[in-house]
Amino acid sequence: MAQWRPPPHDRSGSEAYAGKVARLAVDAKMPLDNGNAIGPLDIAYETWGTLNDQRSNAILICHALTGDQFCAGTHPVTNKPGWWPTMIGPGKPIDTTRYFVICSNVLGGCMGSTGPKSVDPGTGVPYGSHFPVITIADMVRAQKLLIHHLGIARLFAVVGGSMGGMNALQWAASYPDHVINAVIIASAARHTAQNIAFNEVGRQAILSDPGWANGEYLSRETMPRSGLAVARMAAHITYLSKAALQRKFGRNLQDRAAFTYGFEADFQVESYLRHQGNSFVERFDANSYLYITRAVDYFDLAADYDGNLGKAFPGTKVRFCIVAFSSDWLFPPEDSRDLVIALNSEGATVSFVEIETDKGHDAFLLDEPEFYRVVSGFLEGSAQQQGLFGPVVPQGKLNPIRPDLKLIADMIEPGTRVLDVGSGDGALLCHLTAERNVDGRGLELSREGVRLSVAKGLSVIHGDANRDLEFFGEGAFDYVVLSRTLQSVQKPRGVLEQLMRIGRRAIVSFDNFGFWRTRYKLMMTGRNPIYGENERWWHSDAIHPFTLNDFLDLAQSLDIRIEHCLTIDGAGKVSSETYPRPHANFMAREAVFLLSHPRG
Repeated sequence: MAQWRPPPHDRSGSEAYAGKVARLAVDAKMPLDNGNAIGPLDIAYETWGTLNDQRSNAILICHALTGDQFCAGTHPVTNKPGWWPTMIGPGKPIDTTRYFVICSNVLGGCMGSTGPKSVDPGTGVPYGSHFPVITIADMVRAQKLLIHHLGIARLFAVVGGSMGGMNALQWAASYPDHVINAVIIASAARHTAQNIAFNEVGRQAILSDPGWANGEYLSRETMPRSGLAVARMAAHITYLSKAALQRKFGRNLQDRAAFTYGFEADFQVESYLRHQGNSFVERFDANSYLYITRAVDYFDLAADYDGNLGKAFPGTKVRFCIVAFSSDWLFPPEDSRDLVIALNSEGATVSFVEIETDKGHDAFLLDEPEFYRVVSGFLEGSAQQQGLFGPVVPQGKLNPIRPDLKLIADMIEPGTRVLDVGSGDGALLCHLTAERNVDGRGLELSREGVRLSVAKGLSVIHGDANRDLEFFGEGAFDYVVLSRTLQSVQKPRGVLEQLMRIGRRAIVSFDNFGFWRTRYKLMMTGRNPIYGENERWWHSDAIHPFTLNDFLDLAQSLDIRIEHCLTIDGAGKVSSETYPRPHANFMAREAVFLLSHPRG
């Protein structure tokens, strides 16, 4: 049988570069979700950095839909930088002087991994449309074979955006004992109907192109160039936001002063999309596009668990960092929030942040410093916890000007599960972890607070106590802490109800606006009293300046039992009482309450 050779116009694939290729599934074929098996198979990959002696510093990068293994360095086909130069390299968030970074072309791809354009050993010609339909789980099985081939038993992290995030999620679900951290960026646990619809438009553009030739175009030396270009154009629109398109192009004309009254690219945005389509054809295979988009459409981690996504991660020990972008309408933040809720239902360790940007879905590939800081902090925090680059350094110093924090810490039993609502920079959680061996989690509105917390190895979710306590299931924690925050929430009653739903006990501290000095200042100056660092009332977060007695009324209305009360007077003296005495409302500058339901 004569050896098949690619046609001269085909520049994509393993023939285009001299890279690393692993021959896998040689002795036994790799099973596929469709019931068939494949093997032997090739997985093309690239690496950066050095694997340490313990083989514990490996990070697997999973690429997006039309990406490949060249996430760093120079792409051999385009001669441009790899697709993630802002994230990967010396001194960057994924630091190649510290980590051994691996990125492979997915099964079904067209840059050296076995896919539709690969030669079918049974026929001697490319698989074409006879290639088996694959899934995200199949892609991850092949990646797992590659990692085993490289002699790595456990990955420090799997990191991916978009479809790569789906790969990372599948890793955490299928191989939780082989992954320490999973970083899920601009992704979801399943494709929506809208996303499937956009993919179908792209597929139909390819299938309708006469050059597709029923998928046998390589053997017939044709090419569905127009169809593949249109598919790329349609998909590329979903990667950007309305604001990004308007800012970049508006209604500006392309190299002309007036309309041509024809169907040339009058507008700059039209020219841009045509360029995207034409350049894409030079580096990607049309059949790979069909198979990979179908795999993404089939992805639904909850499908095997009666729609209960949390059950895909039973008792998982994987640490998750989930990042969403506010203007991403392909994978909107709501998708990430659903994932956070599902993971929390299983007690998983989850950090989540929503990055404010108008750049759309592709923001994770663009210049987003806040995104870099979050991912870098998460990896650094986990490395510190693991002692990956040196001995573990305990962190746990409390702010000396916050006496309530020490009182709160002393109320919490060792070895318990704790949620800190309004966790700030994570100081209290660090202290509880170091001194009381608690399993601590946080909810914090400030993105900077989240970043600082995850850099300490903490699990903190970016969210608002007014609406995001729904992230956590009923009775998920032994203690829920709300320190100096109840006055700043919109509806204190609703928030307190949520605290009691989530925790077996709640600890609440607040400034008492019934304190005698506060009353005196209001009487003598006629101005609102301010506590803390703020000097003017319009800087204050206190939208409900209630008193100790007001809080007692609220607790009574919710049938909440007061187990203990600590009050701090103007001189810093702490009084401990089972229930506050009547004069406490006058003498206490601050109060700390330990609360529970009468039934508990």
